[in-house]
Amino acid sequence: MPGKSDKAAPKRVAAARKTPARSVAAPQPAAAARPDFNEYAVWSPNNQGRAGTKVDLWIIHTQEGDGNADSLAHYLQGNVGVSYHYTISEDSGDHGVTVCDVVDTDLASWSVLSANNRSINLAFAGSRTTWTRAQWMQQSRAINVAAYLCVKDCLKYGIPIKVMPWGKYGPPGGITDHHYVSQYLGVGNHTDCGPNFPWDYFSQRIAYYADSMTPPPPPPPNPGPVGPAEDQLTLRWNMLGGQTLVEAVAEIRDKVLGTNDRGKPGAVGSP
Repeated sequence: MPGKSDKAAPKRVAAARKTPARSVAAPQPAAAARPDFNEYAVWSPNNQGRAGTKVDLWIIHTQEGDGNADSLAHYLQGNVGVSYHYTISEDSGDHGVTVCDVVDTDLASWSVLSANNRSINLAFAGSRTTWTRAQWMQQSRAINVAAYLCVKDCLKYGIPIKVMPWGKYGPPGGITDHHYVSQYLGVGNHTDCGPNFPWDYFSQRIAYYADSMTPPPPPPPNPGPVGPAEDQLTLRWNMLGGQTLVEAVAEIRDKVLGTNDRGKPGAVGSP
């Protein structure tokens, strides 16, 4: 949230002026899996490199103020010491969802102090920690889109798709809120998104997108030939009692027809 006490002010990195990495990464999910939302960039200079840190947390935040995704994103362009990777909001009139890309996910946003480098951060614009469940569910479409963005990023960066809701925290990595950083990691003193955030609904949508985006395992490889055709005829096989394939077939023929040809050398017509 703008004005949070958990500010970080390391050396700035020039704002990325590129299409967010997730949009050009690996195969896109089926079109049917993508919810309807409007997305555009409002880049903030408040970011830093990750210094090689593995990204293992995807974190949600409140704004603790009035606004929407666009107004919050433009605020974060200022010298305010805070930023997020995404701002998101659902219009109360037409219920359209807007997502602003504020910091490229390959960089760290200024959201969670010393946990910045390891995390991707999304803020629900206009939200407050004191919201009731009913108030949160008025942003259900935005929560659904947040789940979609979350799964895309988790698949790209290898973040475990493990939801850690309020009061059920555990070792990183996974998907959680700012309170986790304060309560479990011991960094800062924030409590957002509060105890009434609908984690059950968010988790259900995450599971849906994870199922639809995760590619099926590849089929097992077809067994290749042991070697050239002549090898398969002349090699002696354990499964055939040490016989060649020709000898095993001859043995079967002798038993079926009552012949005694198995021990005969050579081929018909050979010198």
